Amino acid sequence: MNKRTVRWDLVYIGFMGLLAVCVASLAVKTAVSRQYSVDWWWVVVFLVLSILADLNPVVRLGFGREQVEFTVSLALTFSVACIWNPVMAISIVAAETVFADLVTRKEIEKIVFNAFLYVIAIGGASISYNSIGDSTASYLGAMDLKALLVAGGYYVASDTLLLSGLFAVLSHKSFGSVLVGLLRDSWLNIAALLPLGMAIAALFRLNPWAVLFLIPTFFLLYVSLRREQALRSQTQTVLEKLVDVLESKSPDTAEHSKRVRGWVVAICNELGMESAQEDTVVQAAVLHDLGKVGLDEDLLRKPGLSEEEFHQIMEHSAVSASFLEGLTLFQGGRDIVLHHHERYDGKGYPDHLVGEDIPLGARIIAVADSFDAMVGVRAYRAKSLTVTEALKILDEERGAQFDPQLVTIFTRIVRACVAHGDMSNFPAAVQVGATDGAGMAVGVEG
Repeated sequence: MNKRTVRWDLVYIGFMGLLAVCVASLAVKTAVSRQYSVDWWWVVVFLVLSILADLNPVVRLGFGREQVEFTVSLALTFSVACIWNPVMAISIVAAETVFADLVTRKEIEKIVFNAFLYVIAIGGASISYNSIGDSTASYLGAMDLKALLVAGGYYVASDTLLLSGLFAVLSHKSFGSVLVGLLRDSWLNIAALLPLGMAIAALFRLNPWAVLFLIPTFFLLYVSLRREQALRSQTQTVLEKLVDVLESKSPDTAEHSKRVRGWVVAICNELGMESAQEDTVVQAAVLHDLGKVGLDEDLLRKPGLSEEEFHQIMEHSAVSASFLEGLTLFQGGRDIVLHHHERYDGKGYPDHLVGEDIPLGARIIAVADSFDAMVGVRAYRAKSLTVTEALKILDEERGAQFDPQLVTIFTRIVRACVAHGDMSNFPAAVQVGATDGAGMAVGVEG
């Protein structure tokens, strides 16, 4: 009898559905208990503006294979929660998001999830605002401001927590790491758009037509956020071009870097690293030896090096980092590249950093880089080490050259690959078992 695989994403969406039903029920009770007037002209205006905003996302954040989109509609949807009663607010925003998702041909699971998410976030925010606020209170008076802040806090918390939960399920990463990553990458959008939503709600109470004067502000925000996204895309393009340079100038170094990348991805996954941080570390792994393209090939293949020649090779990490200097959005990756030859005991280079003062990405690359250098074929030595011998050296250097925790994780990864016969990330001629022993100095250049 075949076991059926549980679709945890569907289970999570089902859980969201239950929450949405509870919020909707509470919204009906809140709406029934109070008298509200509805100006359908403005309902249509807000509906149209929200749809237009949703059809033009400005920021896309990736979590595994999935993405979350941010648009300037956040300000509009939050204002809707504060302008109308909870039932009307839910209806407007749910209709808007379903229509936009259908136009962009999203999958049915995403459409349902987004609808449930807005029912919970907008419905709860509207209930909060209408329960605390007073429509007869003064413009942005103490009571009104308190209601806005509570509703805003609920909206951000519910939206962020529920999205993080879904992406944690989809990417198989820890909820905490996904939440931190989502907040880190979206806080600027929230900080810009949520106050604007509060301003829209406040202006609407004074004079609905005054809201239209904020349309230029929406446009400027949209352009600014799009420019930031374009800068990110341009940075990625430059990094890809640098990889092309590495592959064309030094194919052996490029192949080594690709194998290091594979190990780094595996380590990041074991650590449950958030996707944006993982992308930076992985990109740094591909480019960590970029500085070697300017070195003489004969020098890289030379069996014995003078002190001056060795120092010349040691400078490759600083040269690699210098190539990345002007990429503002990749400064974290540049620091990783610069420090990937630091040692955990502080005896590395270029800055003799110690322990966790070394960027985590650099510590990860150091383990993967050294392992591949030990098991790989090099022109400057008679033979390479076996996998067993290389892992033994890594273990002996725990706490000295390498981060102890990362050595443990990496050893487990390598042994699992060997056990399953997955040798795709090993050099072609690698041997697994012990031989007669080929000595190698620890700290070999990768």
